[in-house]
Amino acid sequence: MKRSALLLALPALLITACTPGSGGTATPDTTGPQISLTQSAPLEDATVTLTATATDDSGISKVEFYRNGTLLGTDSTAPYTYPVDLVNDTRTGYTAKAYDTKGNATVTAAFNVTTKYQGSWYWLAVDSAGNNVADGVSVFITEVPVSGQQVAAGVYTDTAQTRVGLSLLGPIASTTSLDAAFTVDTTQPALYLVAQDNDGAFGTYNGSATFGGLGVVIDPTTGAERDIALGMVQIDTTVDAAARAQTTLRAMLKRSLSAQRLNRSARVALPATLNVKLPDLSRFKLPQ
Repeated sequence: MKRSALLLALPALLITACTPGSGGTATPDTTGPQISLTQSAPLEDATVTLTATATDDSGISKVEFYRNGTLLGTDSTAPYTYPVDLVNDTRTGYTAKAYDTKGNATVTAAFNVTTKYQGSWYWLAVDSAGNNVADGVSVFITEVPVSGQQVAAGVYTDTAQTRVGLSLLGPIASTTSLDAAFTVDTTQPALYLVAQDNDGAFGTYNGSATFGGLGVVIDPTTGAERDIALGMVQIDTTVDAAARAQTTLRAMLKRSLSAQRLNRSARVALPATLNVKLPDLSRFKLPQ
């Protein structure tokens, strides 16, 4: 009888012995956290915030931020963030690495910081006779809010580099328009040039985005307006790359713009001054 009772009790004893917390060996936690990486809209100082969202059953101990394999910073308190300077910092190759409280780690895929229409654009303004009024390069670096819409913001110069100011591209006049605006200089919102795309949407040329529409150049001293057609073509999407005004682009744009009729009555009225807080982009140096 005693032997039979022992045999009957043996399965229960084995189950108890194998139950975690009952003297057996628990399965180790080797699973890393769940993590994703996002960016904020640009701030007034032309920075964006990278935010890592990390979760794990055991909790998160820290998140490390890297750029192309180089450690940039560590954050041990949620939300896990790192600031990126849109003017001076490289925009590609960011990753975040999250550690749980057991020492397991997970790394995100590479993340590239982007802003609207970023990069270098060649621009050309011509009058009704097809004569060059001005041309140059604009580099779009960040974004600013205009009437609830995000608009690309950057710095422009003419080819002679006698004029340098801020440039905006996007829905400035209305939420459905596509407009370009260049300020007189980098410190005030008075406009030197303003134009509106003909169909409210970018075109393409050899795979590059283009802008084409009517507008005016405004004399900063007298306020006199001169009707122009404005063309823009994106040279590259890399903010820190050297931009070059290419002869072929100039010829292409001039042919396209000379075919347009400069009809003042057809041009939508655009403001002479921007009602927008302009970003401080004095840190950015235009390519020579």
